[in-house]
Amino acid sequence: MRVLLATDGSDDARAAVAGLTHFPLPAGSRLRIVSVASIPASALDLPTVRDFVGTVRAEARRTAEAAQGVLAARFPDAEVQVLEGEPRQAILRAAEEWPADLVVLGARGLGAVAGFLLGSVSLAVARHAHASVLVVKGGARGLRGALVAVDGSEHARAAAAFLAGLPLDPAVAVKLVGVVEVPPYPATTPGFASGMVRQAIKDIVKERRTALEQAQATAAALFEGVVKKVERQVVTGTPVDALVGAAATPGVDLVVVGARGLGALKRVVLGSVSEGVLRHVDRPVLIVKTGGTGH
Repeated sequence: MRVLLATDGSDDARAAVAGLTHFPLPAGSRLRIVSVASIPASALDLPTVRDFVGTVRAEARRTAEAAQGVLAARFPDAEVQVLEGEPRQAILRAAEEWPADLVVLGARGLGAVAGFLLGSVSLAVARHAHASVLVVKGGARGLRGALVAVDGSEHARAAAAFLAGLPLDPAVAVKLVGVVEVPPYPATTPGFASGMVRQAIKDIVKERRTALEQAQATAAALFEGVVKKVERQVVTGTPVDALVGAAATPGVDLVVVGARGLGALKRVVLGSVSEGVLRHVDRPVLIVKTGGTGH
């Protein structure tokens, strides 16, 4: 697996670096560490301008090499690359040109607004990268448990397969969570049709629950022989709120979602549920793009 780690020296970036010291990756995985030198355009060829540009480039290299030093024991052959330009575009371009299978970065970079769980760079990379993306939030943590969102879509199946394809510790607990959305009761329903409409809603909910349970059974089969504990949970509510709530339970150290769910428009790179989870969950989120295998 080719892993591209983007770092800017921020707290979340350092957490991403620390997390990679033990995050389960296939044997033989390669690592490239990139840092972006954001150099404003200038037509002036003056010593002060040249010194400034040199300082920015040198700081970006120091940041990347510091990460390289932390990860040297696990990735002795890690490469370092200093990129130039707007960070979002530079990281996406680097991930395409290498090309990467997994992009890892912190949720908030330097200069991000305090109190926000997600910065513009990490959101843009998660939205537009063709590779899977691991966005790290908060301090580094070991992987004791992972929550996988299951909705029956191709992308959710790919997410489960990606995680199952990693060399997980058998003691990792996997929780497969599906969310049943209850159709709203139409306010304009005439009184004589009330009972019929309510029964129809119950039938729809039952059908959706059955479909989710079947999808969970398929996903659970992927983890046979990989981990010892797989829990299945179907909850009722809105997908983002329900998944964020489930992710907040003790023992969940990683949330895994597919890039798009059922009903997402093909032109949309990241579905609304995946983006909502990424925005609001307070721990690392792995967004798996279709086609990822974990190898």
